[in-house]
Amino acid sequence: MGDLSRNFSRSEFACPHCGKAEIDSLLVAALQRIRDRAGPVVVTSGYRCPVHNEAVGGVKNSQHLYGQAADIYVPGMSQVALLALVREMVVKEEIYVGYAYPISGSARAVHVDVRIPESQTVRGWKNG
Repeated sequence: MGDLSRNFSRSEFACPHCGKAEIDSLLVAALQRIRDRAGPVVVTSGYRCPVHNEAVGGVKNSQHLYGQAADIYVPGMSQVALLALVREMVVKEEIYVGYAYPISGSARAVHVDVRIPESQTVRGWKNG
């Protein structure tokens, strides 16, 4: 049993550098719904303190710094299939996601965040 949701615990999102885990409840809700549809979701990167964010080459305004992003994968599911599922759930208004995109260099990991997008990247899915 998790302390953030039925299946997620704070430790899954903890920064490897400092152990802090400030996570937006909207992100946890979206990930829980993805898990309910796809099966176990593995968080490879959740909250990042500024030191850890810099160490991994994260951008200066990374949503990981604010607890609004996670890099995830679902065992046995391809990156393409996971992104398609996220898109479907956003279009059906089952979840809110501001941005979702493949992690370069990975065959399965996807970045998901719940910021309000300036470019309407994910919101545009509803129109197309």
